Amino acid sequence: MNSTTPSRDSPSTDEPIRVLFVDAKEGTARAVRPVFEGEFGIDLTVASGSDVSRSLESVDCVVGEIRPSGLEYVDVVRAVRKQVPELPCIAFSAVRDFDLVDAALSAGATDFLRADSDDAGYWLLASRIVTSVERHEPTAAADRTRGAERPTPAVDVHAGSSLLDDSLTLVAVSSSYAELHGYDPAELTGASWEIAFLSDAADSLSALEQRARSRGSAADELPARRRGGSSFSALVSLTAGTDDRYVCTVFDRGERVDGASASRDPGAVGPEREIARLEAAASISSTDESDSIADRYTLALEAIESGTESMAGACYQYDESTETLRRRAATSRFDGIATTLPLDESTPAWNAFVDREPIPVAALLPRPSDPVREPTAARGLVVPTGAHGVLVAGAPEGARPTSFDHAFVRLVGVVLGTALDRVELRRRRIDCERRLETATGSATRLEERLELVRSIARVIGRTWTRDELEHRICERIASADRYAFARIAALDETGDDVCDRAWAGTERGYLERLDSDVRSLVERDEPMACAIRTLEPCSRRRLLTEPIDEPWRQNAISHGYRSVVAVPLIFRERSYGGLAVYSERASAFDDAERRLFAEFGHWIAHAIHAIEARSSLVGHGGVELEFRVLDRGIQFLEWARETGCSFEFETVVSRPDGSIRGFFTIEGTTAETILELAGRSPSVTETRLLTKREGKHLFECTLSEDSVVGRLLEYGVVPKSISASEAAGRLVVVLSDETTVREFVDFFTRLYPDSTLVRRQDREFVERPGYGLRSELENSLTAKQLEALETAFVSGYFEIPRETTGETIAEGLGITQPTFNNHLRVAQRKLLAIVFTDSPERSS
Repeated sequence: MNSTTPSRDSPSTDEPIRVLFVDAKEGTARAVRPVFEGEFGIDLTVASGSDVSRSLESVDCVVGEIRPSGLEYVDVVRAVRKQVPELPCIAFSAVRDFDLVDAALSAGATDFLRADSDDAGYWLLASRIVTSVERHEPTAAADRTRGAERPTPAVDVHAGSSLLDDSLTLVAVSSSYAELHGYDPAELTGASWEIAFLSDAADSLSALEQRARSRGSAADELPARRRGGSSFSALVSLTAGTDDRYVCTVFDRGERVDGASASRDPGAVGPEREIARLEAAASISSTDESDSIADRYTLALEAIESGTESMAGACYQYDESTETLRRRAATSRFDGIATTLPLDESTPAWNAFVDREPIPVAALLPRPSDPVREPTAARGLVVPTGAHGVLVAGAPEGARPTSFDHAFVRLVGVVLGTALDRVELRRRRIDCERRLETATGSATRLEERLELVRSIARVIGRTWTRDELEHRICERIASADRYAFARIAALDETGDDVCDRAWAGTERGYLERLDSDVRSLVERDEPMACAIRTLEPCSRRRLLTEPIDEPWRQNAISHGYRSVVAVPLIFRERSYGGLAVYSERASAFDDAERRLFAEFGHWIAHAIHAIEARSSLVGHGGVELEFRVLDRGIQFLEWARETGCSFEFETVVSRPDGSIRGFFTIEGTTAETILELAGRSPSVTETRLLTKREGKHLFECTLSEDSVVGRLLEYGVVPKSISASEAAGRLVVVLSDETTVREFVDFFTRLYPDSTLVRRQDREFVERPGYGLRSELENSLTAKQLEALETAFVSGYFEIPRETTGETIAEGLGITQPTFNNHLRVAQRKLLAIVFTDSPERSS
């Protein structure tokens, strides 16, 4: 200040601090006025940049905001420095732009502060103003009496900021930062930031730098150095920008390491320092959410205790499950305060939490009560901490809290709410990252499973024998990174031993040491044996932590396996053995994976069934079995008994829609009688007479899956002949080499207990051209073309004279006669092309 500037007598004077706020648009000035005037008693005058020079003689401090869009305030700072060099000039910005820091400090700003555009930010700004004014008033007086000699501040500097480049060299230094360490700004500019700290803080400075580079900001308590060798404990905040520069802010904690007592004004610097500490703590990452929240509550209460003279505090968190506010932390003087606060509409806690407004109260113990209008009559304050709960602070006895105390508690509540928001956001971010990681892993596993599904489907579609199918299935599963070993096994002819049919992967002699007795293996919970015997999936996900007294488990562990799943191979109630897959990973085979392998078991069994069915049709060897049948469950036998007729099964045709069309002849009764009996039968539907030849009636019908023919086809066996008379029925089937005789006999006699196997004959069938011709014909024709050709042949359509008409056959097939004629002509042309040409494809 110059000699004509009216000055206050001392820092403790009751006269208000006069601040000239440079704001051409006045928007920010209107926002800060309630905090400056209402909370700190600062006399605020607003002026544009052009009016500043006329107002300097009546103010204690000049404050202005610098924005990326313009640096008008930087010009103001330069003008003030020329006119009144010692007048404090504070620059602040709501954005993190380090070009602004450089410009402000280079122009001569006393200090720079990044303040958010809210009450908490403006509160910090006002606190910094109070500190700067009280520090510079005695300094200016000393300048006037001592001349050019550098003064020793009568009021300690408590905070200052500097700008660093990527190498952490000081490129711009505020006068506050320089005075805090006992230097001139020019002496520090160009030096390493380590000049301001003790040498034993090097490791801590390096760690602080690394955290700031990786996280954007970091803070720590470090031993700082003053010129002359004295030191003090400092809270150091380092904030990174987008242009590889940093802002370093140092707060003197007021606890000099050398034992010197620092002058401290609890009404200004102490709260600012504690709030900065709280904010810095809120930006430090914590991996434990509960500890992080507890730390925030502890820091808030420490800030209240150290920032006020006699106040105590307690933090309450909203508990959604009980609809109450639960105490999470309290200072020692508040041990008697209630542990829970009910959310009653009549209580101050309810109003503060729901309305998000502070409530002054006249009583604090055992819980806040008696709201008052006049804060000076209040013993304490209930302030909201956002959506998290409330902060209760006050003086249960002695002097009542001051207006400053109320303002400080409100600010702590705002900052605490923001800190808890950060914790919540971090928790959500970590949760999202974990879910993303889980989803990514799930997506990877899903893609692996889809590839496995596609490869298994390709194997099933391209193999023609059971042995090849089983070996290729095991090879494909074992080739996946997630699985070490796969095997397919089935019971032997006696049903007593488990016999491995195929395996692949890192078997390493595991099977050689494995017992084969199925009964013993089931008693010891061996997965493959249990799956085959119980027809249910069986898995062991943690072999190492389960009892290892069973030899099979010890054997598996010694070979490196840590989990196993086994599934039965079942299709239409028939078992083809089991599939077991081993992994070297513990906890493999979750629910989805077990369901997938259970589905694989069904697919493999279906494929084996199809292979055996195909072999029974076109195979050249096998076993012929003849049964004598007396069961009443077979409808054809019942018709013969009831009417005295004879029944002969002719053939069966599979329709494109999956239904089964059967053809049979009856001799010895009327067609009407058979149609009437068929109408009452659950095993056949849509029965109709096709023709009559040589005293026999030819019928066509749809066979249900529960009929004897449907059951045989379900097993993969096509009946060679079925006949019935009044006395008994006779069934002859031919099993392929792939089919186990014992299993089929058990299957058939279980369904029809009054059936007896009367003949078994191993046969080597003479190869006939017709086998290859039929296979080629089936591959050449569509399902509907083959159905039309086969039905026409069976129905006597090609007999001379014709025994049925095209219209009748079309009606039975459910199509129009022109469609039937078209299917038949195409089928005949393809059949003749196979017979008479070398390239049947030319016929199409």
